[in-house]
Amino acid sequence: MQDKIKVLLIVYYWPPSGGAGVQRWVKLIRYFKTQNLIPYVLAVDEKYASYLQKDYSLLKDIPDDIKIYKTKTFEPINIYAKITGKDNVPTAGFSNVDNSKPYQKIMNALRSNLFIPDPRKFWKYFAYKKATELIRKEGIKTVITSSPPHSVQLIGLKLKKNFNITWIADLRDPWTDIYYYKLLNHSFISKSIDAYYEKQVLINADKIITVSNHLKKIFSEKSAKINDKKIFIIPNGYDEEDFKNLSKKENKIFTITYTGTMAEIYKPNIFFTALKNISIQYPELKFKLQIIGKISDKIEKYIQSLNIDTEFIPTLPHSEIIKYQKNADLLLLTIPDIKNAHGILTGKLFEYLAAKNPIVCIGPKNGDAAKIIKQCNAGAIFQRDEINPLIEFLVSQIKSKGTNIFPNEKEIEKYSRQNQVKILKEIIKKPLPVSEKRLS
Repeated sequence: MQDKIKVLLIVYYWPPSGGAGVQRWVKLIRYFKTQNLIPYVLAVDEKYASYLQKDYSLLKDIPDDIKIYKTKTFEPINIYAKITGKDNVPTAGFSNVDNSKPYQKIMNALRSNLFIPDPRKFWKYFAYKKATELIRKEGIKTVITSSPPHSVQLIGLKLKKNFNITWIADLRDPWTDIYYYKLLNHSFISKSIDAYYEKQVLINADKIITVSNHLKKIFSEKSAKINDKKIFIIPNGYDEEDFKNLSKKENKIFTITYTGTMAEIYKPNIFFTALKNISIQYPELKFKLQIIGKISDKIEKYIQSLNIDTEFIPTLPHSEIIKYQKNADLLLLTIPDIKNAHGILTGKLFEYLAAKNPIVCIGPKNGDAAKIIKQCNAGAIFQRDEINPLIEFLVSQIKSKGTNIFPNEKEIEKYSRQNQVKILKEIIKKPLPVSEKRLS
């Protein structure tokens, strides 16, 4: 029998918090014990946390025998929310606020210059204290810190300095290279401090996990002291249990579904324009657009101006979202139109794959998302200047009712959480690479 490995996972976002970042580790932990990994979870007490969204349906995904510890924290965002209202607190990608307004620019600057690396930084004092207690009491030798918020990585940095542990930093998103970083209006000093924190984490973590080859490249190039052999990739994925008992319902009208956040930087208008053109050129073809989640006001107004059949549905629990994904005839994926767009792998892509419905992706054809869609034979990718090919594809899908694409199920299974936990176990057991530098 293999030895059991105790693992302390430190995460800010944990149920009842919602979102893709929460799902990554909630879903992975369900399968820890299949690999003789014994998890201990350290998170924020939800009474004190400032969650962007809540999803109580995720609570049922947590095995009853998992040891979960929660601490207090101090949250400036909660104070801000009480003064301005919750709707004015920026959500993921800043899709819900108008960053062109002077007031919002000032608030972004205050956020970035007073709270480095992020406004949730104060949890590190509470979390570090509890983590030291658990490490000593339980004899834990492996610690995983997952971010964003990237201030969580500073907890791991301090633990590494004071304990003989293997520290694995899981970075789900870029840090100083995140696509909305410029919106934060950092000063030269705050930007320098933030970059210093990032570099210290990347240099001193024993191992690093990230979600794509592109992010691995970004992180490895931050310093010559970073050994790229210690950076591993576990992309976002899907939990097969979520889809196990779901059967697809036949739609009366061809339904195109989008789930999640859509900020202006996603620049998806080519897709909606294509649908408008189809409604004019092919009036006999009937279709419906279904958008579930938070999209920017400007994008919503543009869609409404086209007068196409659209259903806007507010954010739903994850357990309901996957039903919409399963019942769709075509799933829309949009990649933000930014400098490093080819490296973006959104969490929803993998659930789209699990739903086994055709995917239409708006984004770079040489991107990581495009490669996976092609590898899984799951759909088609179009750049923002390809409206005529996009229209042709959509027309063929509507006419065939989405039945002319046959996903490669064997390739899709590679992204299941159960398979990913096997990879995680290998990463944990892998001998440490020779380090160029160690904390003193």
